[in-house]
Amino acid sequence: MKESTEIRTAMVLAAGFGTRMGELSRELPKCLLPVGHSTLLDLILQKIEKAGFQRVVINLHHQGEKIIQHLNTHYQGELEILYSMEPEILGTGGGIAFAEHFFAGETILTVNSDILSDISLPQFIHHYRQHPALATMAVFPSRNYQDYNLVIFDKAFHHRGFLGKGNPPGEKMQTGIFMGYQILTPQARKYLRPEFSSIITDFYLPALAEEQPLSVYVHRGEWVDLGTGDLYHQVNSRIKKREIALEQFGG
Repeated sequence: MKESTEIRTAMVLAAGFGTRMGELSRELPKCLLPVGHSTLLDLILQKIEKAGFQRVVINLHHQGEKIIQHLNTHYQGELEILYSMEPEILGTGGGIAFAEHFFAGETILTVNSDILSDISLPQFIHHYRQHPALATMAVFPSRNYQDYNLVIFDKAFHHRGFLGKGNPPGEKMQTGIFMGYQILTPQARKYLRPEFSSIITDFYLPALAEEQPLSVYVHRGEWVDLGTGDLYHQVNSRIKKREIALEQFGG
């Protein structure tokens, strides 16, 4: 049964080259790599649809035609799927800005296409409603400063900044990894321009400097990063060993 999110449009960021995947992304875009008996993109769309969204915008560049062909052949759900084809790669900031004409001034959810999680999207959006902000990012609690830039937040779920990779957090500092899920208001997206850019540098850092209200949603469940070839192989190995189940990621 679908749950109402009160946000009707999601965007899946799928335009990247997948260079960190090595040979794996030579023939297929990263989001179409098989995960168990499914693909990354199919699992993400299942989650979005089950949460009650009405439509999804997918930005495309690298091997974008293969993504369209795959969905034309395999997708049998009810989401309205729209494509934002980028003539040049625009990054996480520019890609969202380039697709702005699809959003009609709405608050939207964006999802990176190289992660899997059992996060509840309705709960995430409920948290956003309870803690109004210019934007809300989902964060996986972690102190792994060796591999990630960490998000700093406080007990009231206020986003307080970023800790660069390689910098150990203070003993009492609350930190986590940006999970690739975020809720962006129209006001947040006004910081972005349709040119190559990162949403961190073009939106979050300026908004933090201006002391704009930004919040985090702390997810303590399962979160899997498939951004590199090694991580991708590790996840498929865990699936084969039944250490994790695909069903938990599709909604």
